[in-house]
Parts: sequence; C-alpha cells; structure tokens
Amino acid sequence: MTDSTPAEQEDSANPSEAKPNWRRDLEARANAGDEAIAKVALLERREVFRDAGINPSEKMAGYFMKGYEGDLSVDAIQAEAAAAGLTLGGSSPVEANPYQDQLSAEQRIAQAADDAGPVTPTALDAQIAATTNEADLRALLAQNGIMVDAGD
Repeated sequence: MTDSTPAEQEDSANPSEAKPNWRRDLEARANAGDEAIAKVALLERREVFRDAGINPSEKMAGYFMKGYEGDLSVDAIQAEAAAAGLTLGGSSPVEANPYQDQLSAEQRIAQAADDAGPVTPTALDAQIAATTNEADLRALLAQNGIMVDAGD
C-alpha cells in the first residue's frame, strides 16, 4: 500500500477530469467588466446628446448620433447638428418647463372665468326686486334653480 491521501489517489486515478481553470474565469470577469464600461460610456454619450437638445428616439437623430465623432460637449454637438440641418428640440431639457402645456391651459381657463361676468343674470335681479311677498320670492327662486331653506 502507498502512503498517499485519498484526494491524491482520486487525482491520479482520473487525469482526464478537468480542474477549475482560474485563468478562464478571470478572463470572463474581465470581459464582463469591459462590457459594463462600454455600456456606461454609451449611456454617458446619449445623455450629452439629450442635454444638447437631440432626442435619441428620433430616427434622424439616431443616425446623427451614430455618425458623430467630434467633441462630446453640448455646444459642439449643437453646432454640428445645426450645420447638418438637424432641428433641435428647442432649448435644453434643463431650461424647458415640462408643465408648460398644463400651465397654458390653466391660464386660458382662468382668463375665460374672469371674462365671464356675473353668475346671476341681471334680469333675475330685477325680478327679485319686483316681488312683493315671500311666497312670490320663493317661487321665483325655485323656478330659477335656487334652493331656499333646503334643510327644512
């Protein structure tokens, strides 16, 4: 009998069995890190284009982004986009008010309410002044949809 341990006997008995390959594992991890770095660089690039007022979801803007190889500053991108004839989405997203449409609608509603005049018609005021007793006044108000003593 030999003085070898059971683990050594298993290794020598099965030499074709693969041992863990640390080098391949490290290479796979390095590749995953490289992919993550490339993804972050792509996201940063898209963010700069958005800051320049270019919408990446538009087809022409997508072509422009793929072909652009200049300086990745907002001013340089805007200048090159203007030279290429690409229309920018107005001001930069930081300066744009995302609630401008809603604000405009509410201002139009407020303006319409200011110009509407009094709620009660002036003819009703004259009819109320012409009544001589309480019964006539109640009948007139009920006829115009105004409730008196609703709790009774």
